[in-house]
Amino acid sequence: MRQRVFTIKLKGDNLCNSASIWLTLDKQKILNADDLSFIVPRNILYAQLKEQHRLKPIPYNRDFNVMLGSPERRALVDAYDLAEATLMDLGNFESFYLYEAIIHYTQFPIEESLLSENVLIQALAMFDYRIGKRRLQNLNIDRAHPTIQQFYQIRCDAEGI
Repeated sequence: MRQRVFTIKLKGDNLCNSASIWLTLDKQKILNADDLSFIVPRNILYAQLKEQHRLKPIPYNRDFNVMLGSPERRALVDAYDLAEATLMDLGNFESFYLYEAIIHYTQFPIEESLLSENVLIQALAMFDYRIGKRRLQNLNIDRAHPTIQQFYQIRCDAEGI
């Protein structure tokens, strides 16, 4: 059986400040998290959503808490979150999201990793030795994010399942 090589690479001075992080398996990129390819489309989509829904700017008030709690701000935050979620559903991630997933994953029990709201933590859990073959076969990932399905398939191939 051929040995498979899994690496994490980054472009930048260090992991915290990198603009691009990617995971490779046998020298093939299996996941990429790049700030520029995430932030630019997110901002474009956010602007489109603001225009499409005719969202208004946050009205000025001397009391910052009034501004913070305004319905206009809530609508803008929702549009921003939707823009981010849409890109992540397409497999486009910001480098911090992957960095955060790697850091938190190492601290979570496997149960928390499998149930995490962070797609990349769930994906990383597919490679975890704490998930044996039987449990791997019993996982239902039909409705899971494509990245989770991809990592699941890689693991199943490695296990001969």
